[in-house]
Amino acid sequence: MVAASTEPPVPNHFGLALYNQRIGNYGEALTHYRALLTLNDRSAELHNNVGLISQEQGNFDEAITEYRKAIEIDPKYVRAHNNLGVALMRSNRPGDAAAEFRLALSLDGRNVESMVNLALVQKAGGRSAEARDLLRRAITIDPRNGGSHYNLAVFADESGDRASAVEHYRAFLKYGSLSHAELVAPVRARLAALAG
Repeated sequence: MVAASTEPPVPNHFGLALYNQRIGNYGEALTHYRALLTLNDRSAELHNNVGLISQEQGNFDEAITEYRKAIEIDPKYVRAHNNLGVALMRSNRPGDAAAEFRLALSLDGRNVESMVNLALVQKAGGRSAEARDLLRRAITIDPRNGGSHYNLAVFADESGDRASAVEHYRAFLKYGSLSHAELVAPVRARLAALAG
């Protein structure tokens, strides 16, 4: 017969952190991530996840610090390079952001998320042809990527290419409506205007 333990069970900090992050309870998620970091400060994934929460809360400096810690631990951590690029982009540092997206792509040339993000930086910097090429490449790699279709639709719409705009807006609704729910209503309205 095994004696019952009088010790309370150790909480599953990682599972609780992920759950709370997913439902938007960031304070609770950070509590669990920080508990894990006290046990192991050399986890690139934990630093990356703390960065994501900081970024979601608008604290870009802290997010950048956390992503850099993740990259210091694992220089080939593509997701952290991409996330650092996003934080830099939102901090109005497009050159640094582009460098991170390029680094992510040098580590994984098929990383569609980094291609789309680099395309956004290129477009904002007036390099529309390069941006369009990146988005087309992203669709070649992943024809179901909603972000690529949405951005190509916007490009086509802005340049007066109605047929391409409609094609990519429809593809966005097919593939990206769950991950980009906030764009569904404006895209449907734009499609209706283009059809009229």
